[in-house]
Amino acid sequence: MNRFILYSAFMLFLGGTAFVSCLPLEEEDIDLGPLPAAPEFSAVVMPEDSNLVVITVLSDGYFDLLWDLPGRNPKTSKEAVDTILYSKAGTYTVTLHISSDGGNGSSSAKQEVVILKDATLPCDPTISLLTGECGLEGKCWTFSHAAGAVSVGPTYGSTEWYTSPVDGLQVDQYDDQYCFYFEDLVFAYNNNGLTVNPWNGYSAEPLDLPPGEWLYSKGTGANGADQIIIPDTHFMGVRDCDNVLDVVILTEDQLVVRGRIAGQDGVPAAEGWFELSFEPAQ
Repeated sequence: MNRFILYSAFMLFLGGTAFVSCLPLEEEDIDLGPLPAAPEFSAVVMPEDSNLVVITVLSDGYFDLLWDLPGRNPKTSKEAVDTILYSKAGTYTVTLHISSDGGNGSSSAKQEVVILKDATLPCDPTISLLTGECGLEGKCWTFSHAAGAVSVGPTYGSTEWYTSPVDGLQVDQYDDQYCFYFEDLVFAYNNNGLTVNPWNGYSAEPLDLPPGEWLYSKGTGANGADQIIIPDTHFMGVRDCDNVLDVVILTEDQLVVRGRIAGQDGVPAAEGWFELSFEPAQ
């Protein structure tokens, strides 16, 4: 049993000289209990799509959890059941961390998943709408000038924190272009000058991001929504939005997506969602 040693000072007077001495007083430590047992979970590759893996917590009695998912976007999750997409073939380690009721600290468990092939993307009608009929010229999207181009709320689909009015964004936001190319699945960001930085008073600053790869994942979002996944280093619309976006509306003339509020380190916040509305670039 660990003990905290508390010292009590007192004065001894010997021959008119004062000496300081310390006597140990012992107090019982608090028993925090044992570490929680390692969690149990499953990680199942979907038979209909070998790039999708369903992860499920099987343990009971926990009050917090975190999945560590290197190799996928995003790289963490806090859902008890989640469908994750691996775009490249390889062997990946899935780690689940949990904090359990009545336990001391957290525990973790690991499993490996094997992805046999790189993800492929057919030019179906949905992808055609996003990329401009899958042509070589691609398709670029810009912020809508209508009201609600940017809405923010604490929960998925809520807007009570903020809704932009008609033409309510900065000029440097309206000229930003977010371009999707079907060939090689290239995503390119063109700010046409400056990019608004939400972590510096929403000032417009230079920002140069090299093109990266995008993916379209069917049915892996909230309530079975499709998802657009762009590189970790990129964003669509606002820099403090996560790079994994649920597709709400996708037509020839409109793209509406939802994404979590994210910090400057790219980690999604505990609460807060954006809804962002785009139109084709002219």
